[in-house]
Amino acid sequence: MGFGVFPNFSIGLVTNDSGTPSDVETAYQGIETWKPSLSSNVFVEYKLNKNSIFGFGMGYLNNGDRTQQIDLFSGIDPITGNPIIDPSLPTQARFVYNHHNLEIPLYYKRMLGDKFFVLIGTSSIINISNSKTSILYFTDDSKEKNTEEDNSTEFRRFNFSGNIGFGLDYLNTDKLSLFVLPYIQYGFLGVSKTASLNRNFLSIGIST
Repeated sequence: MGFGVFPNFSIGLVTNDSGTPSDVETAYQGIETWKPSLSSNVFVEYKLNKNSIFGFGMGYLNNGDRTQQIDLFSGIDPITGNPIIDPSLPTQARFVYNHHNLEIPLYYKRMLGDKFFVLIGTSSIINISNSKTSILYFTDDSKEKNTEEDNSTEFRRFNFSGNIGFGLDYLNTDKLSLFVLPYIQYGFLGVSKTASLNRNFLSIGIST
């Protein structure tokens, strides 16, 4: 039995069913970027033989993405052509999108000697809730943060992912093993059930 923590960066890879103009797709790709995420799970492993291990678990999976800081202005000065900046209003904004999920991973681990191993597997993913956080930036260097439920689309309740990693057991005793595992996870289905411009999540990080 064990416990794993997965600090990572996640992003939604944009897909288009041709129902959205390509310039709109390009615009979204230009402003969306990686979001720091943290996931964790508990797991059980069973040794099939010396080098082959089967495992399964259950835990919390966080993914999503965020935008870069976007410039805001209240209008254009007709004489100078420059943006009109109202100091009482925010000058920039960033939006962070979080998907909170229950994850059930199944995987096969192949030992490469005593310490190194490769891991491949899949996860069933159950979406629990979705939130959107807006961060507003003002000219006096202050910030305002607001988080609300994300109802922007009909989110997919069930998804599944492919998982792969290459790891190291850096401490291994009769009763305790500590590992580090560079790890990639990719969602096969879009996070929305209906959106023309959808997102397939990708997470890259180190599990330990």
